[in-house]
Amino acid sequence: RRGAWVEDGVLHVSGAPEFAQRRVRDFLKEKARIEITRLAHDKAKRIDAEIGRITLKDTHGRWGSCTPEGDLSFSWRLILAPSGVLDYVVAHEVAHLAELNHSDRFWRLVAKLTLHTAEAKSWLRRHGAGLHRYG
Repeated sequence: RRGAWVEDGVLHVSGAPEFAQRRVRDFLKEKARIEITRLAHDKAKRIDAEIGRITLKDTHGRWGSCTPEGDLSFSWRLILAPSGVLDYVVAHEVAHLAELNHSDRFWRLVAKLTLHTAEAKSWLRRHGAGLHRYG
């Protein structure tokens, strides 16, 4: 095998050590793409919303965004956060497909899509910056 993979709960990285960091980063980005895409489509279906494109970026200022055209963008580093944090950020951006604001209606929609709002917001405030130490 080439690249990085998980087998029996262990992360394996092939090749020369100088390429290990890139291989792990590529592995994490692909894992993030798969998980975020699955979550976003599941949540969008629950509110009968259409997603345009989903892209992953290496942002430092925000964890996700939604355009008026329905395109969603996320930081790939969310895959390093607890699953409830990832679930919350995806729910937050999917809710923007229906409400491009932070009104009471928007927050009710977020609450319908995730159970993790308070804990996730707190975790991101306390630990979010630390996700940029990796990759």
